[in-house]
Amino acid sequence: MSEQWVAARIKQKGDSKCIP
Repeated sequence: MSEQWVAARIKQKGDSKCIP
């Protein structure tokens, strides 16, 4: 899975909605 874009998304938004 892609955790790079996920980490960037969490850092920008601060939420883990697309993360299980």
